Amino acid sequence: MVSLNYWILINCMLKIRIHEFASNEFDEAIQWYELQAKGLGNRFKKEVVNRIKSAQKNPSWYPQESKNIYKLYIPKFPYKVLFTFNDTHIIIWAVCHLHRKPLYWKSRINT
Repeated sequence: MVSLNYWILINCMLKIRIHEFASNEFDEAIQWYELQAKGLGNRFKKEVVNRIKSAQKNPSWYPQESKNIYKLYIPKFPYKVLFTFNDTHIIIWAVCHLHRKPLYWKSRINT
């Protein structure tokens, strides 16, 4: 029998939506890291996925980048993921390198 607490936790996790450009950024970063060292791209991917899974449970725990835009930093990599959320979804707007093109992603939020 599944415990009630487990059922509540599963149903509290938000669904993930990712902007097309954010998806492309993520794929490009994985490929770049893999070219630097075999397996590094996969490590980067795992770190990002783990952080996003954590945000699914408690998105408001993360600091705000700007009004209603939250950020989660990727351990061991100079990247952050920018997202918004509502009652049912987390929407990922960008997978950003911390030292390149600040604020380039802002125009995505209105599309």
